Amino acid sequence: MLTNAELTQMRADAASLLPDTCNILSLTTAPDGQGGQTETWGTATAGASCRLDPISNKTYGFEKAVGASLKDFHGFVLTLEYDASITTANRIEKGGETYNVVSVDTEKSWPITRRVLVERI
Repeated sequence: MLTNAELTQMRADAASLLPDTCNILSLTTAPDGQGGQTETWGTATAGASCRLDPISNKTYGFEKAVGASLKDFHGFVLTLEYDASITTANRIEKGGETYNVVSVDTEKSWPITRRVLVERI
């Protein structure tokens, strides 16, 4: 069993290993005056500490449906601090690239980091 002090230290150690920063984006909509909506992605969290690691379908066996066919999924695992506020409704902006959030791991007994599966738009 981990003590609160040990868990806090592990989180601090993990946070110190996140070499980059990214922005967590959220979607807002507004009426366009013609019965539709205008979508705008704005920054929900700026400068979040992160690390982005590439993955491939060879490692995880991912495929995605595109039209009527399956395509290999070449995405990334984004590691954030354990308490980062992020869901599949968000996007990530890092180094001039934008990524869709595919999934977020929220089910951990002792969360040290938050791992997010993303794909480049």
